[in-house]
Amino acid sequence: MINNSDFPNYFIAGENASVLAQKNYVRYVKWDLILMCAGAMLTIYNYSYQETKQWIYILSGLILLIAFVLSLVIKTKKYEDVWYRGRALAESAKTLTWRFMTKSEYFETDLSEEEAERRFTERIKEIREEFRDINSSLKAADLRKDIVTSKMLTVRNSSLQDRKDFYLKNRIDNQIEWYTSKADSNKTRYENWFWAVICVQFLALLSIGFLIFKPASNYNFVGLFTTLSASFFSWLQLKKYQENKEAYNTAMSELNLIKSEAKYIDSEDAFAKFVLDSENAMSREHTLWLAQKRI
Repeated sequence: MINNSDFPNYFIAGENASVLAQKNYVRYVKWDLILMCAGAMLTIYNYSYQETKQWIYILSGLILLIAFVLSLVIKTKKYEDVWYRGRALAESAKTLTWRFMTKSEYFETDLSEEEAERRFTERIKEIREEFRDINSSLKAADLRKDIVTSKMLTVRNSSLQDRKDFYLKNRIDNQIEWYTSKADSNKTRYENWFWAVICVQFLALLSIGFLIFKPASNYNFVGLFTTLSASFFSWLQLKKYQENKEAYNTAMSELNLIKSEAKYIDSEDAFAKFVLDSENAMSREHTLWLAQKRI
């Protein structure tokens, strides 16, 4: 069993910064969309009294002002960039850590413990420089943690069979399970939200039909349903359920194929290559995810 606290400081710092930025970004976008929908709701009924209309306009203006401020916060705080870059930092440090623990490429078995630690620290420094643009978002309390943890050394100093078993259980199986769960979850959410888009678009059509036959009506739901449709579609674009599902399915399938080769591992060199292939497969999934988010 391995926990987040068993990984190096820059993994923990990047992970925490990414999670916090993601929560803030999604929260602000969600409330921005909710406020836009609330503003549209106020326009449903055409009030006959001028004073009532004035209060509705004032309330609508306040709602739109808050939404405007939220949009400015999203733009200036750059939560999305920290979310992506923090995730990339964490994944880079995690991959490096697994290669260190399993004695894979650049941390081979013939190295002394001191030399392996020195190499690992140098690579962490390189990663730190690569992601120096998000240094201000990393917590000092996370950065003061160990670069090489006791768990990393314990796994590295274990036998080939123990390292192999540990890697298969805590990296390969764990990641396959995570990919499978995420792929199924994203598929379900994509279908639910897309059906929601279709439903509100249909309601907008019905509203237009109602106004055609009742042009004198004081009720107009068209603005509300079109705003809801645009908001739901924006949420789909934000979460990228369909793209994520495909990326997770691809990575899970590739990793499952690689796992089937584990039974042929009978030497340190074979295990080192196995780990390298596995980590490259997981890195490709993350690179694809990051590229999709940048589009």
